[in-house]
Amino acid sequence: MEPPAGTGAGTDFATFLARVEPRLMAYLWSLLGRREDAEDLFQEVGLALHREWASVRELDRPEGWVFRTAHNRVVNVFKRRDVERRALKTAGERAPGLARPDGSVERSELHARVQEALARLDPPEREAVTLKVWGGASWVEIGRALGVTEDTAARLFARGLRTVAPLLRELSEGGR
Repeated sequence: MEPPAGTGAGTDFATFLARVEPRLMAYLWSLLGRREDAEDLFQEVGLALHREWASVRELDRPEGWVFRTAHNRVVNVFKRRDVERRALKTAGERAPGLARPDGSVERSELHARVQEALARLDPPEREAVTLKVWGGASWVEIGRALGVTEDTAARLFARGLRTVAPLLRELSEGGR
């Protein structure tokens, strides 16, 4: 019997990684705000996946393992950034801007506006929205990543979406 699409069973590592790369990169970039940081974390998650591939490929949804690992790494990055900012503040310096130098002013501005909208959310809501929208995660996977039930994950997503929807609608209507 052929394994269902989307699982790792019967799939080689490179094929699986190529399949999840676009969603994982979008997820990481949306959370971290910088493409370079997203690429670094993508490499870290890829290495962790490679080390654990023999067991991860047997999971019903290996993508869940990948996104949970990515989530954990993002949390670590945020903790490091917080420590760095506090250290800079203590030293009387300002933290450098986190703008993404990507060459496209319009795209960069749009990305910044989406980041501003997401920044208005409480952290669990922001995680639920980014995991669902950019990560394609299920409610169960989101719940596991956040340490809540799948119903709570769905409620966090809905609440977060209600908060950012007017802001994003304004962007899509050209109200920059």
